[in-house]
Amino acid sequence: MLTLKRDVLNELRAFKFANVRGRDFKLSGHFDDFLRLSASWEAMGADSHFGQSAAGSRTRRYSDFEYHPGTGFLKQLEHRAYVQSSKNNKYVGDVERHFADFGAEVLDSPVLRSLIALDFDVYKSTLPQDLHDVPWQCQIHQIRIVINPGCELEITPEGIHCDGYPFSGVHFWGKSNVMGAQSRLYSPDRKQIAEATYEDVLDTTFFLDRELLHYVSPARTLDADRPGWRQILAISFSRPGTDHDIVQ
Repeated sequence: MLTLKRDVLNELRAFKFANVRGRDFKLSGHFDDFLRLSASWEAMGADSHFGQSAAGSRTRRYSDFEYHPGTGFLKQLEHRAYVQSSKNNKYVGDVERHFADFGAEVLDSPVLRSLIALDFDVYKSTLPQDLHDVPWQCQIHQIRIVINPGCELEITPEGIHCDGYPFSGVHFWGKSNVMGAQSRLYSPDRKQIAEATYEDVLDTTFFLDRELLHYVSPARTLDADRPGWRQILAISFSRPGTDHDIVQ
């Protein structure tokens, strides 16, 4: 299934992040499943909290899961609002945001499940051995940004921020007619430490989210007569009630 051909473990331990390219992944079989998962971005509900309606829009899915690394067991938890503190998100902090949950057409994807397992394998390199096979919670965001013809918008209107997860993997899943949208990482004192402009599907940033800040620069359409779009899948892990809980 999906494997990572490049060793990023030392980078993640040393720098708290690792940027990898789509070509660093290998897909063994399941090409049709990959195409079906890619098509799932086409039918998502609107994110009514995004704003910027004159310039574009955002569609989104979000769900929480129970995940057992040792067996790959994945159980979708009850629907819940996505809430960030105003400390971490000055744009919509302390607001209960409800997004559509994932359905079977996405959750049954062997490609998605393989990617979840791969992400945890990357993360566990930073963890003590006794946390490698215990249950975790997994949070998944599937997001598409649409830019109206001739417009520019903020990909992350909350600005430079932290989502509070112990670990996140942000996987790029394509774009069309878009320029800009540079993904940047910052130290806690807001000094930029890395940047990447995603170009190929599965260009990815792995990072210890609680210990860094991140931001995506504004994007605009290349051809002013056509709309543009950009989409990502973000997978995070946490353990509620422990030192690896989400920091609000």
